[in-house]
Amino acid sequence: MSSPRQVHDWLSWLVKVRVLVITFLLGIELVIRQVVPSPVPVKYFLSLILVAYAVAIFYAILRGLALDPYLQAYVQLAVDLIMVTGFVYLTGSAESYFVLLYPLEIIVASILLSRVGSFLVAALSFICFAGVVNAGLFKLIPSLYPTTTVSIWPLQLQLGINLFAFLGVWYLSSQLAESLRRAGVALEYKRGELEELQAFNENIVQSMRGGLLTTNLGGRILLLNPAGEEILGVSAKRVRGMTLSEAFPDLVALLPLQGRFPGGGRQELNVRTADGRDKILGVTVSLLRTREGTDSGYVYNFQDLTELKRLEAEVMHKEQMAALGRMAAAIAHEIRNPLAAIAGSVRQLARYADMGEDENKLVEIVNRESERLNRLVADILTYSRSKPPRREPTDLRPLLEETLLLMERHPQFNGRIRVEKRLPHHAVVANVDSGQMRQVLWNLCDNAVRAMPEGGVLRVDLEKDADRVRLRVADTGMGLSPAQREKIFEPFESAFPGGTGLGLAVVYQIVQAHGGTVAAEGAERGGTVFSVELPAA
Repeated sequence: MSSPRQVHDWLSWLVKVRVLVITFLLGIELVIRQVVPSPVPVKYFLSLILVAYAVAIFYAILRGLALDPYLQAYVQLAVDLIMVTGFVYLTGSAESYFVLLYPLEIIVASILLSRVGSFLVAALSFICFAGVVNAGLFKLIPSLYPTTTVSIWPLQLQLGINLFAFLGVWYLSSQLAESLRRAGVALEYKRGELEELQAFNENIVQSMRGGLLTTNLGGRILLLNPAGEEILGVSAKRVRGMTLSEAFPDLVALLPLQGRFPGGGRQELNVRTADGRDKILGVTVSLLRTREGTDSGYVYNFQDLTELKRLEAEVMHKEQMAALGRMAAAIAHEIRNPLAAIAGSVRQLARYADMGEDENKLVEIVNRESERLNRLVADILTYSRSKPPRREPTDLRPLLEETLLLMERHPQFNGRIRVEKRLPHHAVVANVDSGQMRQVLWNLCDNAVRAMPEGGVLRVDLEKDADRVRLRVADTGMGLSPAQREKIFEPFESAFPGGTGLGLAVVYQIVQAHGGTVAAEGAERGGTVFSVELPAA
């Protein structure tokens, strides 16, 4: 027996077929009446046709209701059987050419019902047909055609032949329907397995943490998974169907040349994503093969290595700074004592010796340079002897106000530098060492002022969200090149003449010790912006 859903679908199909069959019967009857005059008034036939149309419309309405599909099938077959019998009676009973509608009814029953149900329909079809024929023969119902002398036994033989025909149609159609149902069940099971396998494969592709991009042999994009969308900054719908050279020209260089991949294996590639970001990708390219072993395209498997490379560079930078700090501390210790002895000896000589103007200038130069070297040694020792911060909840606004007040006494201000500050009205509390944070603020502001020898704007922003405090110190000075920005926090990498490059190195060291980050980038109005992020209290 067909499933309820299949029965419902077949009933929908049957409503349409019924209308076509009724229309075809009407046309056939009207054509035959033009050739062979019928004694049956046409109004009887037309009335039955109209009833059949009304029943078909009723079935269409009934199909939209949430009724048992098997009940609908039995009702429709029973009513159809009555209408077929009516057509047979109106068109000559045993001589009617509409007898062929009974086998059609049996075939439909075999499709909709079980073998027992379809056998019941076949039996009822024969009973209805034999009943109409015998009732007319024995004058139990009025005969619509001129009476002719017909022997009983030849007529019964004809009925027997129809009985075997009905049973034969039932047997063959039920066997075929059963085979089709079994094949349909197997096909439905296989289709369910295929859908599950497709869903499983799709879930794997959608859940991959790495990006996956596939193309055909011509480089036209077929698939881009969600991780790939996020990494490349573009939606799959937008690039699907585009060529690789149009969407991601940086990846075209990885396509094979003369059957071989240019780099072989995994490669690292600098790319610019669709949203304008520069990223470092680790990309593996392989051939996409069909089950038959033929090449059908390419598979790009890639990961975003940008943050990993940044962390590697940061670790390397810390290791270099630690080694440099240890070396600088050792050198500073070795320099400081001889430098103090030299400076003291020169001052003693100047006190006891009778020197002229030129000799006094030389002594002054020695003293000045000795002081400069001493400050440099002190800075080196400060950098190399970094102390772990003693953190406590501190409002950063007063520290920033004090630093800016001191900066206004800077010799380079002279009315040529304007300070713009955007500080919140509420307290901005962070867990910091207040002494070390004063040094950070002073070094950043001092660096900004020194970057504007001709004057400019010093802009300071302070803000806080749920878990981070953000400080931005911007200037409108000379700015930094990309190469300078990469090394700006390394010791002895100063952008200013005569600078030691230790101020920003100390800033980096202190901020890192507080669990924060500091970065330098270009400003919109020219100059440089230093951004510091610290954990909020």
